[in-house]
Amino acid sequence: MQSSPPTEQDMNRLLAVLKIIRMALLGSLAVYLIVGRFVAPDLTLQLGGNAFRILRTALYALSLVVLLAAGYVRRLILAARGSSAGPTQAGQPSMLQKYSSAVIASLVMSESIGIYGLVLFLLGRNATDLYLLVGISAAAIFYFRPRPEELLDLIQRGS
Repeated sequence: MQSSPPTEQDMNRLLAVLKIIRMALLGSLAVYLIVGRFVAPDLTLQLGGNAFRILRTALYALSLVVLLAAGYVRRLILAARGSSAGPTQAGQPSMLQKYSSAVIASLVMSESIGIYGLVLFLLGRNATDLYLLVGISAAAIFYFRPRPEELLDLIQRGS
């Protein structure tokens, strides 16, 4: 059974939902900054020098890997074949679900980098770690934002 192509209204509704998700993730980054700068100074979660240096190096390396993987995962999901024929269980065209999955996966992976910055700040009290990783996270969330032209191109290629 072949599904009909999604309507412009379907696409606009999906893009609106994805924008809300993106804004929520950006909002969570703001919460990390607030927690780190205003709530966390009262916490005593210091980690030893050598252990902290190892953890810091590992989380910065993991941040780079996650950043690169977010783009790869997004492209992988968008290029996947097989899920584009036929409607999904809810009757929504699967091209929209494919795009939604790709965008959400890349956004959430990007947001996790901000969590690494908060963890490093809580353990090491270095505001640079918090600001740098939250900034990288915000930039990645902006880069991987939902784009109408990308969705339209996906639908046209799948038709």
